[in-house]
Amino acid sequence: MKSRPLPAASPPSSTADGKRRVPQPVWRNSSSTPSPGNKVHTLFPFSTAMLSRNQIRQAAIQYLYATSQAPETEQEQDEGIWDILMEPFRGDYCKLRAKAVSGHLTRDYPDKLRLFVTRARETADKLQHDPLTLPVRDQLQDLLVKEGEFNASLLQLKKALHEDPSNDRGTLSAACDASQELNTTLMQMRRRLLDALKDFPAYSSIWAPLISSCHKLQEINDRVNCIIHPDGRPSLAEMKKVVEAGQDADELYREAKTLGEEILRRRDELDAAINATLENYTPERVSAIDRAILRLGAYELLHRKDLPAPIVISEAIRLAERFSSAESPRFINGVLAGISKTERPA
Repeated sequence: MKSRPLPAASPPSSTADGKRRVPQPVWRNSSSTPSPGNKVHTLFPFSTAMLSRNQIRQAAIQYLYATSQAPETEQEQDEGIWDILMEPFRGDYCKLRAKAVSGHLTRDYPDKLRLFVTRARETADKLQHDPLTLPVRDQLQDLLVKEGEFNASLLQLKKALHEDPSNDRGTLSAACDASQELNTTLMQMRRRLLDALKDFPAYSSIWAPLISSCHKLQEINDRVNCIIHPDGRPSLAEMKKVVEAGQDADELYREAKTLGEEILRRRDELDAAINATLENYTPERVSAIDRAILRLGAYELLHRKDLPAPIVISEAIRLAERFSSAESPRFINGVLAGISKTERPA
């Protein structure tokens, strides 16, 4: 029987679909101005610090505004709104992940791969005379092919990260997913090869250099794997920013979505409390963004008694200062102070 020739791989380099449109939040679409003097903003960028309640409030406000522009929001459209709102967070996480996978997590991969290719060829040459080792040589060949694919995927990821001026999240995410999928496959293939080598103890001296190279490559792949499965890994500190960014994005989505949906569920009750407090001001005159801020503040005053009223009102004023007109902070303060006086008497 002849073994398949080892691949002559070159040395690795170091170097209108018919769906209904989802309404965009006003501060992500400068052509929309629900109230005079409205400012254009996005959510705060990622930080490795703990996710703040203010960030959750901002996401919930954007969701409430968007749904107010399409009251009969369906499930598909609802998720589309969240895709828009989460884009800044998920985009930052995607870039961090791409930089980690193509950069410091695999920085020594090219050198380690060169050494592995050399040792794999030397090992195959020494075993040509023994037909019993054919399955091992075939496994080794398959592994070299897959190593080449992984190296190419890293180069593609670097290209997507550094040469695409738009840094499109979809392109980066697809390239990163491809690298991580190959990473997982490589880890499994190496384990199978190392297990197969145990069946040939007579060649242990020949296997030794190859096994050493396999372990060094496996360490690199294990680092990349930590992004997917971070728990209990000793190298977690090396990718702390990436892991925390992903966790922050997931937490923001869960918390803001829960908050926004709970407010919508109680919308009639909250609007009744707001309208009862309005003086010389008809409910129809309240802008969509101010209505969203008032609903959030009213919800916290009525149903989050663990939050002190002054803090609830202060945070609502901050939201009005950031997202609404110059007159809005005073208006928001007056309405929520009236609700607090009724619902939380001293």
